[in-house]
Amino acid sequence: MVALLKGSSSAEELWHLLAETAPNRSDDGKQRSLGKLDQTFATGIARWGRSVTPQAMRAFHTSLVRWHARMGEMPSAHVTTLGEWFTAEGTQWIIAPHHRCWPEQLMDLSIRSDWAPPLCLWGKGDPHALVSCPKPIGIVGSRDISDYGRYVAHTVAEQAAAAGHTVVSGGAMGVDAAAHWGALRAAEQLPQGHAGRTVAVFAGGLHHMGPLRNKQLFECIEANQGALISELCPGTIPEARRFLLRNRIIAALSSTLVVAQARLRSGALNTAGWAAELEREVYAAPGDINSPINAGCNAIISQNKAMLLCAATSIEDICHEAHHPVSPPTTSARPRRNVSPPTPSNGIRKSAPIPDLRAPATENLRKRPHTAEHPPTVDDAQPHPPEDSAPMPDPSDSPIALTLPQRRVMEAIATCREQHLYSTPDALLGILRRERNESDCTIAKLMGTLGELELLGVIDLDDGVATPTGDAPT
Repeated sequence: MVALLKGSSSAEELWHLLAETAPNRSDDGKQRSLGKLDQTFATGIARWGRSVTPQAMRAFHTSLVRWHARMGEMPSAHVTTLGEWFTAEGTQWIIAPHHRCWPEQLMDLSIRSDWAPPLCLWGKGDPHALVSCPKPIGIVGSRDISDYGRYVAHTVAEQAAAAGHTVVSGGAMGVDAAAHWGALRAAEQLPQGHAGRTVAVFAGGLHHMGPLRNKQLFECIEANQGALISELCPGTIPEARRFLLRNRIIAALSSTLVVAQARLRSGALNTAGWAAELEREVYAAPGDINSPINAGCNAIISQNKAMLLCAATSIEDICHEAHHPVSPPTTSARPRRNVSPPTPSNGIRKSAPIPDLRAPATENLRKRPHTAEHPPTVDDAQPHPPEDSAPMPDPSDSPIALTLPQRRVMEAIATCREQHLYSTPDALLGILRRERNESDCTIAKLMGTLGELELLGVIDLDDGVATPTGDAPT
């Protein structure tokens, strides 16, 4: 599909070509469209720097059969009406390479590896987390780890996040969970906006995030402006082979990869292999030579496939300079408004105190001073909602006179915010139809009303999300 997109002028044109070649179509023009698809694929393969071989064409035709089958399972054949279905009714977001939150380092996969970069990313949480650090640090390892491995992963992640760096891992038990908790620990200790984010990459769709024991962790990642992402559709089951493909995304996102503790047959070594191929810096923590859970790290150090991690509490030598998380560059001439990430479904911003999984406490982590009158609490670390997330007053209080359809759309935006959803056109349409009994409302009418509200200065439409302005009946 990556090759096909490279050979096509637009994704929409490609969609129509695929629809014209579906098995249920008549032969009129079908063969001509099939020939155009073959030509488009061959052009894309050549632009990608690959060779157009008979084997490649056979693989393409096999994929074409599967794509047609998937298109037949979709609830609609019209692209514009599929948004709510693809985003699980607005509970997830999707970004592609043209989006300002797309991490450009993922494109290295198309240059230095035989595997393609992701076509898009589904996510929950804040998409800005993906570009808040120019050189994220990845931390991986086995699920079955000792206190030593947990300490290494947690401490390195805490130090990295305290320096503003994004921490990337896989959301699994063991090293992954320790790394994510370490980054969240730094967010708890520092003022809002100073600590780096953490990103969890999953091997299946986000309907199947696991393990279930890490549910609290995933909620905390969302609440602290992190991101939960996958390249797969929400309902995709995380099969074993998909974990190995997931590893390439962790490696590509990372500028530096740390293997905290791993066995000889660990998926973490697969991630380290991806990172080395992509010319990332790979570090491994040495361990007891008599313990199997350290054998993987010791092996890649001895084979010069990884550099030795000398200390967990001093990461200046393996990371770039400390910084505050950065905002993504805008792609429009007019200013963009930051969209605050939705709160988890349980309605809280931080569900529980962040557990400290370290053995000894790190000494050089920057902390906020507390006095006897103001001891540290979990509430101290909770992010204060931005101005955009203030409660929305009644639209009738606005000095701007709105028509009835415009008022209803503004009420739907308020409902989205109450339900912690992005105010996308598809989410708004669903609310208007389900909760406002606007059964005759169409996407065309809604988009027209949104355009009117934007011209009135009542809302901003940035990246397809409707956000009330300061002059709005917010």
